[in-house]
Amino acid sequence: MEQSMFDDIRHEMWNQIAKELYRRTIAEEAPEAIFDWISNRIKKLQPETTTNDITTWTDSFKIHSAEIIRRQELGNLPAEQRNLFNWPWQSWNDLIDPAEGGMLVVIAGPDGSGKSSCAECIAEHWARNSNKVAFVHFELSKLIMFDRRAARNTSIARRKLKLAEELTSIDLANLDEMKRRLLDWPGQITYFHTPGKTIELVLLQLNKAVEKGICDVVIIDYLEKSAASAAQLKEFGSNMFAREAKDVELLKNWSEENKIPVVVLSQFNKAGKHSGFGELDRTMIRGAGEKTEKANVVILLQPEKDQDGIINVKVDKNTLGPTGSFQQFFNKPAFSIGDVAK
Repeated sequence: MEQSMFDDIRHEMWNQIAKELYRRTIAEEAPEAIFDWISNRIKKLQPETTTNDITTWTDSFKIHSAEIIRRQELGNLPAEQRNLFNWPWQSWNDLIDPAEGGMLVVIAGPDGSGKSSCAECIAEHWARNSNKVAFVHFELSKLIMFDRRAARNTSIARRKLKLAEELTSIDLANLDEMKRRLLDWPGQITYFHTPGKTIELVLLQLNKAVEKGICDVVIIDYLEKSAASAAQLKEFGSNMFAREAKDVELLKNWSEENKIPVVVLSQFNKAGKHSGFGELDRTMIRGAGEKTEKANVVILLQPEKDQDGIINVKVDKNTLGPTGSFQQFFNKPAFSIGDVAK
C-alpha cells in the first residue's frame, strides 16, 4: 500500500477527493452530478461540533441580557431600519409573531387555495417595509409572476395584459405608475426561477444572495416541486416523502445557520383535499410527519365551499404563540388576499 504524505489521515481523504474531483471534471461529468457527489463526500468528513456551540448557565444570562438591549435599541430605530417581518394582514398578526432568523413557516393548502398569491402578498409587504426578499419559484415562470404582480398592483386583468393590443393609454399609465411606486420601495424582491433544481442547488444560490446582501428572508413556492439529487435517490430511492423531509431539514438548518426566516409552501395529501375545514390539521400535508416537526409555524388554507372568494385559514401549529382560525377574502383575478371586514 502506498504510504501517505500526510500525518493526519483526514488530509489524505481530502487529497483523494481532490483527485476524484479532477477526474470527474476532465471527464466533463454533469456539474449537477459533480455537486451531488462532492456534497455527499464532504458531509462524511464534516468535523465534529466544537465547544463554541455549547453555552454555559452563566453565559446564557449574559447572552439574553445583551439580546434584550439589542431589541430595545432596535425598537428605537425608524420602522424602515428595523427589518421586521410582520405579516400583511391583521388576522395573521393577531396570532403569529413576526418571522425571525431560524424560523421555518409552512403554508399549505390544496390547488386553488391561494398559496402562491398569499406568498406573493407576503413578499411584497416585506419589500415595501425595507426587506430584501429571495423568492424561489419552482413552477411559475418569471413573466407569469410579473403579470400577477402587475394585476395585483394595478387591477388590470392578466388576460388583458397578455393581449397587449387591448391595453388603453390609461392602462399603460397605470403600469408606469406601478413601476415607479414599487421601485421606490426601500426593499426589493429577487426572483429565483428554479425548475428541475435540487434544494442543495437552491441553497447554493441563496448563499450567494446572502453574500451580495440581497437576502433577508426566503420564500419557496413550492417544496414538492424540487428535484431529487443523486445522493437522495441513492439514500431514499422512490420514497419521495423521506426526500422531502430531508429537504425541510436542509432548509431549517440553513435558516438557523444564517439567521434568516424561511417560508415554504406545500401541498395537501388526498385526505386533506377532501376534508372539511373542521377536521383539517397539519397531518394532512403531503408527507406531513417530519416536515411539520421542523416547522415553527404551520398555516393551512382551504377555500370555503359555499362562498366564492372566501378562504378559511387555520394556524395549526405555532411554537411561539396561539393557534386559531379565521377567514380571508381571495380576489383571484387580482391574485390578492385581504382580511374580511368585521
